[in-house]
Amino acid sequence: MRIPAMTITFALTLALAACGGNDNAANNMSTEVAMTDDAAANDALGANAAADNQAGAAMPTDARGFVTAVAASDMYEIESAQLAKSKSSSAEVKELAGHIETDHKQSTAELKTAANSAGVTVTPALDAEKQAMLDQLRAASGAEFDRLYLQQQKTAHQKALGLVQNYANGGDNPALKSFASKATTIIQGHIEHINGMKTQ
Repeated sequence: MRIPAMTITFALTLALAACGGNDNAANNMSTEVAMTDDAAANDALGANAAADNQAGAAMPTDARGFVTAVAASDMYEIESAQLAKSKSSSAEVKELAGHIETDHKQSTAELKTAANSAGVTVTPALDAEKQAMLDQLRAASGAEFDRLYLQQQKTAHQKALGLVQNYANGGDNPALKSFASKATTIIQGHIEHINGMKTQ
């Protein structure tokens, strides 16, 4: 049986149209995927930028910002150590707290001396994060207090180490940079002490 040429032409036209439709669908799908990828990339860039801004705010290289951050850190360390000395059920934790209180009181005194050369007044004040940490400690007791105190000390000292190392490397005042270098050694010593404790 012979199929009319007109019928063949019509069938080919339909097939080509179908293929073209599939290409358009594929193109539309590719465009949607690309747009989704772009949106995800923009979200990631936004998150990274926010993280960078937060890190920059937490680790300033200007004298005033650095002094404010260190004073808050020292104040938290002193007040949390005093809580540990009165609330802890562990002699080991109390010993650590005693060292931390002494060292951070000394740190505050040395910070004031160095800050004077930069024309910055030290006025210790807790930021919201450190106030919340102290509130958690005040609400805890017994073994839970010891666990929470040591957990906070690990986190706080790592942040403090980053703060002073950052300023020692890129700060804008020689006296404060010298203070930061010395503080780096003290904080590293505290971290080693905490990591070596049996009570964890």
